[in-house]
Amino acid sequence: MLHWGPEEVTKRCLQSLGRIAYPAASVILIDNTDTLSPSVTGWAHPLPLDLVRPGSNLGFAEGCAVGMSIALERGADYVLLLNNDVVVDPLFLGSLVAAARACPEAGLICPQIAFLEDRGRVWFGGGDFSLWSGIPRHARWRKPAMRDHPPRESDFATGCAMLVDPSVIRTVGVFDPRFFAYGEDLDFSLRARQARFGIMVVPASVIWHVSVYDEHRARLRLYYSTRNLLEVMRKHARWIQWVTFLPNFLIFWVGFYVALAVARRQPRLVGALAQGVVDFISRRFGERRFAHGAGVR
Repeated sequence: MLHWGPEEVTKRCLQSLGRIAYPAASVILIDNTDTLSPSVTGWAHPLPLDLVRPGSNLGFAEGCAVGMSIALERGADYVLLLNNDVVVDPLFLGSLVAAARACPEAGLICPQIAFLEDRGRVWFGGGDFSLWSGIPRHARWRKPAMRDHPPRESDFATGCAMLVDPSVIRTVGVFDPRFFAYGEDLDFSLRARQARFGIMVVPASVIWHVSVYDEHRARLRLYYSTRNLLEVMRKHARWIQWVTFLPNFLIFWVGFYVALAVARRQPRLVGALAQGVVDFISRRFGERRFAHGAGVR
């Protein structure tokens, strides 16, 4: 888990982890702010917690890569990546591990993720993605959360919460640190699928994700998502797939967000979108700073 943002958000997540009904888990917390007090080590009690201070904001991609590497060095049977802005059900991890053991060909397994503000509605129930269209979509978005459905295949896993078989990391590596934030999970999923690992979502495993709109964070998310989606396509798509992707990108990505910016009277969203395209073309990756903040996670 990475810490970035309000301390109470991370504390809430860790306290929910401390209530899980799974006997053999431990927490590696990457402090991207380098400000957490030493008392954090008790927030997930009785789970042991190791606090790692990298000394600078590594971003989500590299921060997770550090945590994944530490977990592998310690001989973990599975590595769970978890956002700090979620609350977990006490039985979620047991259900994930049971599904992983029942389906060893699935290298990436996600829980069903619902909105914390509307616990009965799905935020992520799987993902649809094709290199021909190039636009990732959350399956079952805002549909009723149903725990009794069987596990289902997904085109990609979300970095918000994914159980990773260590063999995936040994085969395809960790998150690409150049992404910094957003899109690294899609790239990782595509690399895993190319190596013939399956991706699944387990509805019986449930967590809840905070979804709060903030204009500055929206600008950052749009910038990184735009730049990094184009980089995912560059890394994985064949030239013929760009023929269908580009008009789709212009209509359903650029057109959608320009219309959204107009509707919300937030012209800086258009600037973030344009900057994402420019930085992709100029091959500028890593962290991008805008006014009113120092980046994400």
